[in-house]
Amino acid sequence: MKQVPSKIQHNEEASMLARTLRLAILALLMSFAAVAFAAPDGSEGTGTSAGADQSDGIDEELAESTEEVNTNDPTAAAISVSAGWEFYSWHEDEIAPGQTRPTGNDNSFNTRFVIPMAKGKWGSPWPIINRFSFSNVEAPGGTSGSGNAEFITLFIPRTWATGKIGIGPAINLPADEKQFGADVWRYGFSGVFLENSFDGRLMWGLLLRQVWGKTDPNSNKNLASPLALQPIAVLQLKNRWYISNGESPIAYNWQNKEWLVPLGLRLGRTFKDKRGGIWNAYAEYRTNVVYKDWQGAAASDIIRINASYTFGNN
Repeated sequence: MKQVPSKIQHNEEASMLARTLRLAILALLMSFAAVAFAAPDGSEGTGTSAGADQSDGIDEELAESTEEVNTNDPTAAAISVSAGWEFYSWHEDEIAPGQTRPTGNDNSFNTRFVIPMAKGKWGSPWPIINRFSFSNVEAPGGTSGSGNAEFITLFIPRTWATGKIGIGPAINLPADEKQFGADVWRYGFSGVFLENSFDGRLMWGLLLRQVWGKTDPNSNKNLASPLALQPIAVLQLKNRWYISNGESPIAYNWQNKEWLVPLGLRLGRTFKDKRGGIWNAYAEYRTNVVYKDWQGAAASDIIRINASYTFGNN
């Protein structure tokens, strides 16, 4: 009699594959980081001429540092487009007696456009950053469809030499079907705080989003969706390499008073072209470190690869 593999065997094989892939990605990130830290900075030499060359090199490196941080700035005043692919594996622990935690989708392809507007456009007394994100989601079994799209408009009422704050409306468009995301319109607000430290080598801050919408089509009651708090930390390395915490928003469920806290690591590099534009390519790994009380799906491993292009002024 032919033996049919059990669901437990499939889960064990999937778990082993996820662990292997996770270790491979972490090893790759660590090797890239070692190369980035060990890369020569061209500062060797003696005498006055060497000192001048070293000073020029430091100035150029600081300029590149600011430039690279700006490509990772969600409020950068430059037109940009990005595309990324995320792959997921999920925790399947027990969240109640006899109840296994639900799982999410297999992967998603994400695209984002950022279009800034100068002060005075639309009659605004402040600069405006428009950000539109959408995704195509693949569910288990191979079915796919559009996930929740998001449109954010950030007004930047205050800037200073090393940072800025912004606030504005946020709109979530419905997904094609409920299996790909919330299938209702949701409206709310977004806000951002950003600061640059250590001569532009470190950009840090917080991006938050909160929307409300109907979770039951037969009810007129609007409920708050989970609050998204996204810490931002980007550290510039040598030769245009950088590391960051990635796109790791912390979620808080208002109804159940539950937290979902991820931890991520991103390694990337920027490349400037002849037109003054900047390519930004990175790999990222994330996992949820606080999830036990969360009643919904919680990813155990998320792997993302992404490329973006920021248009120059030339």
